Amino acid sequence: MLSTLINRVQSMSPDRRQFLYHAALAALFRVFAAGAAFLLSVVVARVLGAEQSGLFFLGLSLATLIGTLCLLGMDNAILRFIGQSHTSDNPVQTNQVFTNAYAAVVPVSVLSGVIVYLCSPWLADAVFNKPEATATLRYFAAAIPFVSLFFLNGYALQATRKVIASVCSMQLGVTIIALPALLYLPHYQAVPLASSASFVYVLASVLVVIAGLWLWFNVPEHRIDSTHLRMPALWGAAPNLWLISATGQAIPWASVVIVGFFVTSEEVAFFSAAQRTSMLISFMLMVVNFVAAPRFSALYKANEFNQLKRLAQLSTRLMIGFSLPVLFIVLIWPNAIMSLFGNAFSQSGQLLVILAIGQTINVMTGSVGFLLTMCGYEKDMRNVTVFTGVLTVTLTVIFTSIWGILGAAIAVSIGVSTQNLLALHKVKKRLGFWPIG
Repeated sequence: MLSTLINRVQSMSPDRRQFLYHAALAALFRVFAAGAAFLLSVVVARVLGAEQSGLFFLGLSLATLIGTLCLLGMDNAILRFIGQSHTSDNPVQTNQVFTNAYAAVVPVSVLSGVIVYLCSPWLADAVFNKPEATATLRYFAAAIPFVSLFFLNGYALQATRKVIASVCSMQLGVTIIALPALLYLPHYQAVPLASSASFVYVLASVLVVIAGLWLWFNVPEHRIDSTHLRMPALWGAAPNLWLISATGQAIPWASVVIVGFFVTSEEVAFFSAAQRTSMLISFMLMVVNFVAAPRFSALYKANEFNQLKRLAQLSTRLMIGFSLPVLFIVLIWPNAIMSLFGNAFSQSGQLLVILAIGQTINVMTGSVGFLLTMCGYEKDMRNVTVFTGVLTVTLTVIFTSIWGILGAAIAVSIGVSTQNLLALHKVKKRLGFWPIG
């Protein structure tokens, strides 16, 4: 069997072998990242308890939501345009795109952080009805610019196929730095608070941004190039790409914020933990997208449509094969999995099952979002995400007000499924093939 597998790999084209190699490398480090993120959630829940961890997850969700919105679509723009210039060996365009992205994101993210910081008492009291969340929200407001920048650095490294550096420049780096400090938090504070944990997260974010910039500029060809701060193609695509990112955030992050309007801090913790755990189902989707997205852009630009189709379908098969066993485990032992966060969390196994079903549909449709955005059909993806974003937010508000966090889980699962099924239809219409073929 092993020799047969080796022969099949050797018979593949160099491009496919390179893709599988990078996918395996990305999978390895994404395993670390996903495991570390899950472990971070467990540690936060156990160290802080249900109430304080709920405040922490609420602040983290708000900072991540606003931080990704402040990317202004430059995350997908970087993947698309730097991915193309890296393939064609055009360092000038790479540097100009990176400089343009920083010039746009830094002022917007800093301004957003200042506004959230100043509004934190009002948000905690009037919006979330949790006055005790003020200090936590202030710390996470300070984290907003650094969340934007460590994502930006990570996407830039991803576009140049620096797999390990990219993963470490995003959530993995933050988690690895924050985990030890959070574990030792009870030694320094008799009753660990969400505000203390959020301060740790801010410091970790700062260090990861610095490390990401070092990794980027450690490449001799990379530098700041401000000679062309008005790139028509980049800025023309950015608004649609921003809308895709903005409305896409309505499903994973804004839902936690909305839930915070209606339920207690403990229930926010239950919902957030279940949602984060359900995303392990789509782990392989993130891995494949991580490697495939720049390649989609390069193949489409080179008019290699057959290779594009084969890569998309190979990617989907890989995702389904790795994700289904995880789904079966979740369906069989949902309460046991949630109890890892603490005994109080074991009652939220039903939330995990509902959210996992939505993530499974997400995986089985393939890399539909990146196929559209990397191939120049960002307007189609914009329309899909705007519709489903509005749908998800609306359903989350209605269902949560009626059924609590169970309703929120149903709304999020419907939103995820609808978005990917609509995008699947658009891929067939625009590119002429089904990624699930």
